[in-house]
Amino acid sequence: KEKAAAVSVNDSPLDKIAKVKVSHPDNRMAKHFDAEYYMTLPVDLQKLLLLCCKSGYENPDSGMGLYAMSPTDYDEFKPFFDKVIR
Repeated sequence: KEKAAAVSVNDSPLDKIAKVKVSHPDNRMAKHFDAEYYMTLPVDLQKLLLLCCKSGYENPDSGMGLYAMSPTDYDEFKPFFDKVIR
């Protein structure tokens, strides 16, 4: 079995999420993160989504790993939050 690569402080957030997806499959943020969806967002929303995901890629053992920064994030990122929460 291939060993998952360790997350490095030099990795980009997307690289960190990809590594956490492999190393911690129970991390719901990483499990449901969809790079294609992310790429459809304007840059300002990409940054905000990564901020919501930060806890999950910095703390891979987190079960949820996704936290809204404001109540509007649930609506703004509904396709992603719905997958993670449900």
